[in-house]
Amino acid sequence: MIRGLRLLQMRPIFCFAADKTPATTQGKQQQAKPIQVYKDGQLITKNYLQLKKSQDIEGYVLALVKNYYRTTNKSALTLDSELEQHGLDSLDSIELSMQIEEDLGYVISAETLPVLNKIRHYVNYIKQVEQYKVENNASPLA
Repeated sequence: MIRGLRLLQMRPIFCFAADKTPATTQGKQQQAKPIQVYKDGQLITKNYLQLKKSQDIEGYVLALVKNYYRTTNKSALTLDSELEQHGLDSLDSIELSMQIEEDLGYVISAETLPVLNKIRHYVNYIKQVEQYKVENNASPLA
């Protein structure tokens, strides 16, 4: 039994989808690499979106929420709109965050999710992550 536990401890826990390196090299930050995803049964390679300008970030988040299938009153959607005003709850916030993670390559921690109640909160979060990437030449961990 103990020998089996030792084997589990020596194996890498997971590998990144973009490269097959174990997660034990966590000290080195990964640059934005192409990722491979399955879409409609086919393996396609895509790059993460790169949003640099404030207008691009705002437009991306507004389009993301407008195109989300459960959003109501899409014509009245603004940056200062709360998600609840448009029929979205905390589970929808999680799904929107997962879409942002997939598109931009970010990792949004579970502690951050309850704070993201307005569309502007998502915009500010993306701006802060992009600013961190510029200043430190690396992606934040969470």
